[in-house]
Amino acid sequence: MRGFREGFSLTYECCIFAHLRKYNIYKFMNDAELQELADLLKALGEINRLSLVCRLCECASPQKAMCLCECCNVDASGVSRHLKHLSQEGIVSVQQKGRERNYWLNRAYVAERLRSLADKIDSIKEEP
Repeated sequence: MRGFREGFSLTYECCIFAHLRKYNIYKFMNDAELQELADLLKALGEINRLSLVCRLCECASPQKAMCLCECCNVDASGVSRHLKHLSQEGIVSVQQKGRERNYWLNRAYVAERLRSLADKIDSIKEEP
């Protein structure tokens, strides 16, 4: 199953870049910005991570990892791994107090990146 997921991830990433090329997003973004956007979309492209982000969207205060386990079908260690990945991409922030970690969504960062992509797509007229 791992080989399938890796192959799917590469295929998904290629699709992202194909769409970016199709809509000439390359004209509006440099390579570093494109890579940052691709990494963000790749992180959000995994269903359990997206479930965690959606759950954090509903929360007004930071959440413990154990409280987030109920939103996706993985155990606590899997949730921790996904949260670590989301944290590395800047999607969530973490504050550690002793052995306890609290997570919250970096709403402004995620919204600005996704809004920026949507605005770029909307600004380009598709050819028939």
